[in-house]
Amino acid sequence: MKQTVKDRIIEFIQWRGLSRRAFSRMIGMPETFISSMKNGTSDENLNKIIEQFPELNKAWLLIGEGDMLKKSCKPESPYETQTSNYRLVPLINIDSVGGLHSENITTPSEQYLIKMIPFTEARDGDVAIIQSGNSMYPTIPPGSALLIREVVDWRQYFGYGGIFVLWLTDGRRITKEIRRYDADPKNYVWCVSYNSDVADEELPKSMIRGVWKVVKYIADFGW
Repeated sequence: MKQTVKDRIIEFIQWRGLSRRAFSRMIGMPETFISSMKNGTSDENLNKIIEQFPELNKAWLLIGEGDMLKKSCKPESPYETQTSNYRLVPLINIDSVGGLHSENITTPSEQYLIKMIPFTEARDGDVAIIQSGNSMYPTIPPGSALLIREVVDWRQYFGYGGIFVLWLTDGRRITKEIRRYDADPKNYVWCVSYNSDVADEELPKSMIRGVWKVVKYIADFGW
């Protein structure tokens, strides 16, 4: 029997390891979207799917032509490509702000998966979040996607000189280059801003509850 658009959507959902309910929520549709479909759906809904999952080959989705994924995103698994070192990483709707005294745009209760985006050098467990604020500009402009990796043993070894996302005890998340604070390295770190209008500052380690290293970032990824 000839495969329908609905069949291909279900095939893609299964390949991504999503439930039908989760898939429907991700494209802004009711949880019953898949079960209520007949053989196809509207162009508007198809465009929502392509926008949410840019790795999906539109010709395959519409008429079954070609492979399920675009050539640049064709993987061995849902997360790793065959032809390069790219890995699809979940971009989460949570931000890290540049300034030590700035508030985040989103709260932890607003977290959800926006889409999967490709990064080189990504590993299992890595995620991507959004940069907000101007204190790391122009190196990391607001709106950039940050590939981050948790530093579990940061109290023993921080790895000074890198860019990190710090989760503070007051709930905020900030992005800074972290250097050794020579005056009191046991109790403080030195937070460096890249924007010349924003002062560098010391930060008590007692204010830090979690640390993620910024492995890579994408300054313009085509929202």
